[in-house]
Amino acid sequence: MALHSNTSPVYVAFLFFLNYVFMTAGSGLSSESLSGLSAPYDELYYRGVRAYFREDWERAAEFLEKSISTRDKLQQTRRKCHDEYKEDFTLWDLGILDWIQVRAECVRFCMGRSVSPAALLPVSSDIEYEFGTRNAYNYLQVTYYKLDKMAKAASAAHTFFVANPSHLEMRNNIEKYRRLLGVKEESFLDREREQEQHWVSSTEGNLQSAVKKWKECVNETLKQTEECRAQCVMASRVIPEEPDNVQGIYERAADLSLSLLSCKQMCVTLVSTRPGRVSALEDFLPLQLEHLHIAQFKAGDLKGAVETLRSLLLFYPTDSDFLSNLELYTQTLEGDTEAQETGGPVPVVGVTVTMDDQGLNGTNRVVLDGVLSQSECDRLMQLATVMGDGYRGRRSPHTPHEKFEGLTVLRALKLAQDGLVNQSDARLLHEIGETVKVLMDSYFRSHSVLYFAYTHLVCRSAIPEVLGRSDLSHPVHVDNCILEPETRQCWREAPAFTHRDLSAVLYLNDDFEGGEFFFADRDAKTVTARVKPKCGRLVGFTSGPVNPHGVTAVTAARRCALALWLTTEKHHRDMRLKNCPQWKKPRQREEQRERKSDRQAR
Repeated sequence: MALHSNTSPVYVAFLFFLNYVFMTAGSGLSSESLSGLSAPYDELYYRGVRAYFREDWERAAEFLEKSISTRDKLQQTRRKCHDEYKEDFTLWDLGILDWIQVRAECVRFCMGRSVSPAALLPVSSDIEYEFGTRNAYNYLQVTYYKLDKMAKAASAAHTFFVANPSHLEMRNNIEKYRRLLGVKEESFLDREREQEQHWVSSTEGNLQSAVKKWKECVNETLKQTEECRAQCVMASRVIPEEPDNVQGIYERAADLSLSLLSCKQMCVTLVSTRPGRVSALEDFLPLQLEHLHIAQFKAGDLKGAVETLRSLLLFYPTDSDFLSNLELYTQTLEGDTEAQETGGPVPVVGVTVTMDDQGLNGTNRVVLDGVLSQSECDRLMQLATVMGDGYRGRRSPHTPHEKFEGLTVLRALKLAQDGLVNQSDARLLHEIGETVKVLMDSYFRSHSVLYFAYTHLVCRSAIPEVLGRSDLSHPVHVDNCILEPETRQCWREAPAFTHRDLSAVLYLNDDFEGGEFFFADRDAKTVTARVKPKCGRLVGFTSGPVNPHGVTAVTAARRCALALWLTTEKHHRDMRLKNCPQWKKPRQREEQRERKSDRQAR
């Protein structure tokens, strides 16, 4: 433990250029505060753990709770003293060392009003790890269970599980708590949720609420980054014991300054790493700013979108899309042009809007009818059964009670060139994809150019003699993020296809049982809208967390649809479509195929 030492080392936090504070402490310091000041939280934690293993549950709960609250109080005190004595000097100011000494005394006095000298000492890396992994709550959930305080046990278990989602034993414990009498759903409360506000990316509701939520996320990210950097400045550190002739005061000051800079830079990684994840989400703040700017644009707040884009350009100053959007928004504002309403025109003759946001009980959703004729549906259905892309006739990856047959656009075009499928049918598949892209671009008023991310024609067939199915043909999911129904969160990180912006499903038939498309709430249980497939019906929606969706079990026959995903990120476009073979008319091959058909007919 960092409270006792045989060699009486001097712990120093040196404020040079970037706010290090001189603090010294020798051995013999009492581990208890005699004046009502905060005791060291690592000592309280050790006492709680010792009481836990002695099965002294009352004392264990007391010390573990005190260690958590004392650590929070220490961090708040550090931030308060940091803000009271902010630096106002530069490296070249005369008398800088005198100023540093005075500031160090002021900070030490500020901290000493609330924190005992022992609590100012650095804690061990083991303690930092224990609190970083929320292991205190692991002990607390058992402790409260032994004390028959089930609501508190459930809360502690949930708090630990949020940071350790692969902990199977804790998952089982939570399920047991759910079945206990007296434990309500609100008991499963994350006690560290204040540190996770910047991860709440829900955009449910109207566009104005989405803008508000993304603003809160951005502000919380900036706040927590600043909070972390304040802790870097105020936390005590150990100066390595080296002979004075090896390093002078300025060399040591330089080393500590670099250490501080490294700590501050690490704050970006820490804030961008979600509890329970090992790696940080790349470009976390720019990603939030991009979502905010898009939400502002769709909500008609062009002035706010301009401000956000200018902030985003600080990270990507040469991004062509951001620069063109900024120019467009600026010109629109100068021309006093009003933002268009949600739901653009349908530019294809014969296509009608059957259900919009209101009819589908959600945001950024639409059902269009008349996209295909019956004969076109029949021709496309035949393509999926000719030759698949690696999963023809295989079990579905989502359920063992169905099999897949499918075909990508590129595969269809190559088969047409080889004479294995009708060239006009393959061309139809390609052209329908372009039509869907035009419809999606117009209706959702895309802020950027749309590209195909992936397109495939897929049929789901029920396996006979399977009765009483309770599974789904495709479980509830979100197309560009990982949905966590337990926390109602959706994380835009691998292995999700985070580049997808718009999703579309074009149905080819209705002569099957089950297989309904449905939108769901983030709990993956509550169905908010259902869509019954039929020939030529298109379901379009944004690919983000406002639109979780799934497919009910196909219990009889075969269900076919063309699934398309669109992106505004050019580098994520489907390069295979870009290199599609050019359409030619091999007259001789077509004639040979016609003669062969005639012979077979005879």
